[in-house]
Amino acid sequence: MDKKEILEKNKEKNRNGLDEREQRVYNFSFGIGAVTVGILCLMFSIYKALNREPFYEYVAMITAYLCATFIYQFKNLKKPWYLISGIVTGIAAGCCIVLFFMV
Repeated sequence: MDKKEILEKNKEKNRNGLDEREQRVYNFSFGIGAVTVGILCLMFSIYKALNREPFYEYVAMITAYLCATFIYQFKNLKKPWYLISGIVTGIAAGCCIVLFFMV
């Protein structure tokens, strides 16, 4: 296989997708977004806790996000730690959702 053939196959593979740099930026942007949402949920939770109001919805959002992340990592990396973390955060998210509707 010569250089032109390899480049042509790579172009064909990425024709409808993103190149490596674009993929890295795209993936990193989701990480930045997740950190921003986490900080906002933490701030709102602290505010509600200080005012003695329930704040289960914010904890449910964060734990559901973490659950989805851990399950995806387990699916692709097959490390048991991610499965255990996914189950624990999923249970926490479920409990917070139930408490949100009960209170």
